[in-house]
Amino acid sequence: MTGPAEEPVKAEEKPVNAGDVVEPEKNEDQTEAEAPTEQPAKAEPSDEKEDSKPSKSTEATESAKSTEDSKPASVLKTTASVDRRNPANNSKFDASKLPPSEDPDAMRRQVEFYFNDANLPMDEHMWNLTGGPENKPVPLKHIAAFSRMQRFPDYEKLVAALKESSELKITGEPGEEVITRKVPYVLSTDKSKHMKRSVYVKGFGDEEPTTQFDLEAFFSQFGHINSVRLRRTEEKLFKGSVFVEFHDEEGAKKFLELDPKPKWKGHDLKIMSKEAYVREKKELIDKGEIEPQSSYRRFWEGQGGKGNKHPRGRGGKGGHVDKDDWKKRRDDDQKNGFRNGRGRGRGRGRGRGRGGHGRGGRDRDEGRKNGQKEAQDDRNGAQPMIQATTAGGEPATANNKRPRSDEGHIGEPQAKKVDTKADAA
Repeated sequence: MTGPAEEPVKAEEKPVNAGDVVEPEKNEDQTEAEAPTEQPAKAEPSDEKEDSKPSKSTEATESAKSTEDSKPASVLKTTASVDRRNPANNSKFDASKLPPSEDPDAMRRQVEFYFNDANLPMDEHMWNLTGGPENKPVPLKHIAAFSRMQRFPDYEKLVAALKESSELKITGEPGEEVITRKVPYVLSTDKSKHMKRSVYVKGFGDEEPTTQFDLEAFFSQFGHINSVRLRRTEEKLFKGSVFVEFHDEEGAKKFLELDPKPKWKGHDLKIMSKEAYVREKKELIDKGEIEPQSSYRRFWEGQGGKGNKHPRGRGGKGGHVDKDDWKKRRDDDQKNGFRNGRGRGRGRGRGRGRGGHGRGGRDRDEGRKNGQKEAQDDRNGAQPMIQATTAGGEPATANNKRPRSDEGHIGEPQAKKVDTKADAA
């Protein structure tokens, strides 16, 4: 077993430079919602008693002792609650706690992480910068502004370290260097490969400012890791569990088979493969025992994420659209009585159906017809009209018609047929 080795771990960061917006510490890999936060574990009472009297049954005592010894230690629980008044307090991550470093390997690993296959497809900011498969050059100064990069203050040494990278290419004039991958990213055809080399571990308690770094060092003892992602609620409160992605599937398998199992601060850990965790949560959701945390789609290769929370349908902007999404919208509209301006047909919304608000439905159609009639009347206003009359010189009525005149001028509208019979004397 090798000693701890520092590995860069994704925590989506905010550039120092104004105008460069990056969401802080992104942990977007969550697939299913976790059960509600559990209460702190209570210390188990000791069974040891200062009693010189022998027990009634030696066999029973030995059996009880054996059972006590086989009991797993309690898993460390979280006790923190969501701060809704100041949500920024929910995440305790503080990159400034990392000491300054001039280690070229640490510099290189951190920058390589931002561009590698473990981070790029799920890092919305980096994906937008690089264009994914487009492999657009990214200014090194922008990368150096990330909070995790503040521990490397010497820019020239950072440039020198990246020139030795086997994964990245650095070009450009001094002070204006840009970074690209040596091999452009290839769109994934099998997202499950990330899951197969990942594990779920729970039992780390409440978050401290250095929890991210402490867990990176902890898991690095057990092999080459790509990332440690702290799982959080929608309010960014740490759940006490993580997803750890190893370099390959074999590394994850070895970790799961460790005996004895790793502990955290003397407490047992709940350890399982990420695939098993997802199956477990799906079963609980299907049974109705827990609710999904959110319908929000995690960012992946340009789809979902913060810039795409509400994808549109045909012809609209947005990412992937569920082919059955229209059914949900229809059911919601029917349930809500087509409020909020939604719905067409015979609904009560502002659509084209009957009874629409304002000039909707029949009122609008009637208004359209009236408008067309008025326009037609305006066009005919300059043309002479023939007024039908009776034999007595009175204007003809609907029941007093006479034949249409055969001597009308070309271009003039023809008069209606009227009856010219004289009134009975």
